[in-house]
Amino acid sequence: PPRVCIQGLGFVGAAMAVAVASACSEGGDPLYQVIGVDQDNEVGRQRAAMLGRGQFPFETTDRLLVKALSDCHTRGNLTTTVDESVYKDADIVVVDIALDIPFRDIVPKFEMAGFEGAFRSVVSRVPPDSLILVETTVPPGTCNRILRPILNEELNARGLASDVVHLAHSYERVMPGEQYLESITHFWRVYAGCTARAADMCEAFLSSIIDITHYPLTRLSSTTASETAKVMENAYRAANIAFIDEWTKFSEAAGIDLYEVIDAI
Repeated sequence: PPRVCIQGLGFVGAAMAVAVASACSEGGDPLYQVIGVDQDNEVGRQRAAMLGRGQFPFETTDRLLVKALSDCHTRGNLTTTVDESVYKDADIVVVDIALDIPFRDIVPKFEMAGFEGAFRSVVSRVPPDSLILVETTVPPGTCNRILRPILNEELNARGLASDVVHLAHSYERVMPGEQYLESITHFWRVYAGCTARAADMCEAFLSSIIDITHYPLTRLSSTTASETAKVMENAYRAANIAFIDEWTKFSEAAGIDLYEVIDAI
């Protein structure tokens, strides 16, 4: 089967690895050979080791996720490593590297060096006609203005044309709780490619792991639009949470039942 590498075995990547490895044909054969890749440090080695032996590296109440991981371990189509050389044989690499902003700093700013370095470790190794799918929440324009130039630079250094490796973006909507796994496999997805070929490859891949009959995919015109959709979605959600939190505090101080008020509205 095609080889899919999941770069980053954090909260998103670990579940994505299980979701991809769980994709099977109608006859029950796995569609992909999945390799989870994490950093060669104490945390990365621990996550890789746990997932590799069939134990999810984070606490979860999702029995379906635990069962799916056990099945993947039994089938043998989900392995893990901290060796980046595995990218040289990848058909698809899914980038799930965290990119956070240190908000407690006086002037919050993106630290892109680590993310860029992780991306270089992929594009310096992947073979021609492979797909790199970025799921990380990134500033709008990252794929086109930061990652694509790095991709071209690395391919040129290898003597390859700039269009032989395909770059796409499709942000995750992974949610904790009892439907942790299904938040990947049974939920709507937005995606876009830097080229039409990249978008087509991304669509084919996502269609093989997501129930698109009930949760159809939405293709956007550019990766920047896809990146913006994720940031805007998060901002909208954060504004709603902050809004209701303020009214919760008011209701507690005023001695009223906020649910009663909301139901009335």
